[in-house]
Amino acid sequence: MTIRASYERHPDLGCEAVVFIDDESLACFQIQRDLTGGPRADEYCVTTGASAPIYGGIVEWRRVEDRFEFALTRRASRLFGDEVLSFEISPVDEATIDDIAAHVDRLLR
Repeated sequence: MTIRASYERHPDLGCEAVVFIDDESLACFQIQRDLTGGPRADEYCVTTGASAPIYGGIVEWRRVEDRFEFALTRRASRLFGDEVLSFEISPVDEATIDDIAAHVDRLLR
């Protein structure tokens, strides 16, 4: 299964996100963080895009070539239906897999 991945910055909403979308099922996994100066700029959250955010929902993550793997907390795993999300990505727009990985790493710090 290949997932489309993009980085989005929304000054009007006060956040930035890496968005992973499965074109077949339309399932969505997002990692978000408030922009600098926002009320929760010091922590990230995960969401389906329509769900309430779960702060600190990722225990660890890794990249193996174009595959991204996320080990989730118990609460996040209930939302996403599994303890580990693992999928190959295909970046959209001008982004590369390295770009997406750098954004994920930065948002999770």
